[in-house]
Amino acid sequence: MSVETSLLFIILAFVVVSLPAWPYSKSWGYTPTGVLTVLLVIYLIWAIAGERPLFKRTVGDDIRDAGRDVADTIRDTVQ
Repeated sequence: MSVETSLLFIILAFVVVSLPAWPYSKSWGYTPTGVLTVLLVIYLIWAIAGERPLFKRTVGDDIRDAGRDVADTIRDTVQ
């Protein structure tokens, strides 16, 4: 199971748990559930659009790519 899938299950669990079922949470209304549902919808839109919201690229990858570009430029200049 990937990290994104486990994150989706965690968000769904929080949505279910945040429903106002107990007397102390009835005064909250549906605000906690609404906030978590909005986060879930945003996550699903990212997933459907083909983006990976988490762990897409790291900073090290960008630095490594820049280093390769510099190395390629130097190699082309020397040759």
